[in-house]
Amino acid sequence: MHFYNNNTVSDRLFGSSLLAKLSFTLLGVFLLTASAKVSIPFFPVPMTLQTFVIYFLAASSGMLGFSSALLYVSLGLLGLPIFATGGGIGYIASPTFGFLYGMVLASFFIAFMAKSYFKDNILKIFITILIGAVIIFGCGILHLSAFTGLSKAISLGLMPFVYSEILKIALAVFITYALLKKTKQIN
Repeated sequence: MHFYNNNTVSDRLFGSSLLAKLSFTLLGVFLLTASAKVSIPFFPVPMTLQTFVIYFLAASSGMLGFSSALLYVSLGLLGLPIFATGGGIGYIASPTFGFLYGMVLASFFIAFMAKSYFKDNILKIFITILIGAVIIFGCGILHLSAFTGLSKAISLGLMPFVYSEILKIALAVFITYALLKKTKQIN
């Protein structure tokens, strides 16, 4: 499957340069790591900026954003302490692991949609990122519910985050839209 089509910021700026794409992917891993470490310690799910980074990376850079998310989760599971509360294969048994695999799935969905669906349309960008948020929180709540039950998972894993998530989605949409417009003018 060919994912280069000039619909993402990274496609418009880097074209097919492998070194630039690798560098951008590693930058995404760094941003996800940094955003995990800046957190407000709610229990059991800390509030971080990771979802914003996922939305922004996948929407603005397509499959490079997905690659960053996949590499980030893989490195964390291999033992690098890059998740909000550490790392390692045992993290799979953590109540919050569903949010991590939800971020990978959401980033793939958003990146795929960036390839062909939303181009420079702000409403379509919003809908795509909103569905990405539903994927992340759906996976997170389902995984967390195995530890706490469904109603408690919703009260612990969704309700404290509703307002901050609306803000993160709005920021990701507007920044992505502005970058897409700006890079379109450059090309």
